[in-house]
Amino acid sequence: MKTTIHAICTIILGLFFIFKGIDKLPIKLKEVTQEQIISTIVEKESYEAPVGYRITMNTMRQSGFIRLISLFQILAGVLMIIPRTRLAGLLILLPIIFNIFFMHVFFDNRMDENILTGIILSVNILLCSYYYKRIRLVLFEK
Repeated sequence: MKTTIHAICTIILGLFFIFKGIDKLPIKLKEVTQEQIISTIVEKESYEAPVGYRITMNTMRQSGFIRLISLFQILAGVLMIIPRTRLAGLLILLPIIFNIFFMHVFFDNRMDENILTGIILSVNILLCSYYYKRIRLVLFEK
């Protein structure tokens, strides 16, 4: 039963990240108006959210960095669906979702995004803990 629940949760998470990775492939810039830039960056001398977040994300989109992240999300999602490579997919996804979570915490002011990405990060860590003995064996093998 525990194995079945783990498999279902991992497959759902994998499909979610395949979808999110494909969704990032076309470049969609977020609008940042001249007024927002002047009122936040020039007058307040701050890159506070949402202006700083939008500028950061637009830079990542235009540089191609978001495409690279999306390819790794798709790869991790596919690996998570295949039973023999499930652990590899979870471990590839772990730093990606960790980064996404903390970008939302530090750059974005939308609490719903913080909660959603926090839940996804927690689920990923919980699913990785299923493989605790294997991970420990690899990391601490003498």
